[in-house]
Amino acid sequence: MKDQTKRLLSLLLSLGLGALLLWLALRNADLGAVADALADGEWGWMVPFVGVGLASVALRAWRWGMLIDALPGRTERVPLTLTSASVAIGYLVNYAAPRLGEVARTANVSRQADVPFTSVLGTVVAERILDVIMLAIALLSVLLLYGDRVGGILGQARETLVGALAVPLWAIGLGVVLVAGLGALAVGLLLRRSGRIGALLAQFRDGLASVTRTGRPGLIILSTVLLWLSYGLMSDLPFRLLGMDAAYGLGPVEAWAVMAVGGIGMALPAPGGTGSFHYATVQALTLLFGVAVTPAATYALLVHAAGVVFYCVLGVLAVAVQGTSLSALTHTEADIDKAEAVEA
Repeated sequence: MKDQTKRLLSLLLSLGLGALLLWLALRNADLGAVADALADGEWGWMVPFVGVGLASVALRAWRWGMLIDALPGRTERVPLTLTSASVAIGYLVNYAAPRLGEVARTANVSRQADVPFTSVLGTVVAERILDVIMLAIALLSVLLLYGDRVGGILGQARETLVGALAVPLWAIGLGVVLVAGLGALAVGLLLRRSGRIGALLAQFRDGLASVTRTGRPGLIILSTVLLWLSYGLMSDLPFRLLGMDAAYGLGPVEAWAVMAVGGIGMALPAPGGTGSFHYATVQALTLLFGVAVTPAATYALLVHAAGVVFYCVLGVLAVAVQGTSLSALTHTEADIDKAEAVEA
C-alpha cells in the first residue's frame, strides 16, 4: 500500500472515530435549545477569550524558543515572531491532519532559522513531554478534588461505549473497526520503519536534551505553568458567556477540571479533537458537576468551535506573513529523508 493511500486511510479512520464520538456526545442533546443558548449568549466574553488565546500562543512560542536556543551550535536566539507564527501554523495543520501540525511548525522554523529539522523536531517532542507532565498533574488534581465522582465518569463512559445505553449494534461495530484499523496501521508502520525509528530517536537526542541545557529552568517551568493556566482561563470564560457560572455554580476550579478531562479527548487521533473533545467534555460536565446534557453539549460545541475559528484564522495569517504554503510545510517524508542523509 502506498504511503499516500495509508495517510488517506488513516485520515478517514480518524474522521470516522471523531464522527462516532461526536454522535455519542450530542445524541441526547436538544440541538434547537443549543442554538437558542448560543444566540442568547453574552458574546462580549469572546474578547478576553481571544486575548488569552493570543497569550497562550505567545507563551508556547516563548518556551519553545528557549528550547531551540539551547541546541548545540546556536549562537543567536530564534525570534519570538517566528516561533509564534510556527505554532499558529501547527495548530492550523492539526485541524486537517492529526499530529502533522508538529511537523509543519518544525519545518517552518527549520527553514526560516536554518536549524536542522530533526533537532527542532526533538525540541517539539521535549515540549510535548512537558505538556504530558502538566496534563498528568492536572488530572491528578481532578482526582484529589473530585475523586469520589471520577469513578462515575469512567463507568459511564464504559457503559456508553459498550452499548448499555442503547447504542445501536452498527455503532459498536463501527467503533471496533475504527480502533482495529488505527491499531493495524500503527503496527504496520512501526514494523516497516523499525530501522528508521532507531535513527530518528538518535537524531532527537539534541532536541530532547535542550530541556536540561537551557540554563533557564525557572523560566521553562514558569512558561509551562502560565500556559496551562491560560488554557484553564479559556475554559472558564465560556461558562460566563453561556451563563453557566450562575446556573450551575461553575468557576475557575471547575473549568480546570473540565480542561483536564477535555485534554484526554484532544489527545485522541481525531482531527483537532473533533468528537473526542466533545465527548470527554460532555461527560465531565454531566457526571462531575451535574450539568444537563444540552447545556454541556452547548459548552463543548462553543469551546471547540471558538478554538477552531481562532486558531485557523491565526494560522492563515501566519502562513501569509511567513510567505510560505501549507504544502511546503507538510512534506514529511522529504524532510525526514533529507535529515537522515545529512546525519549519515
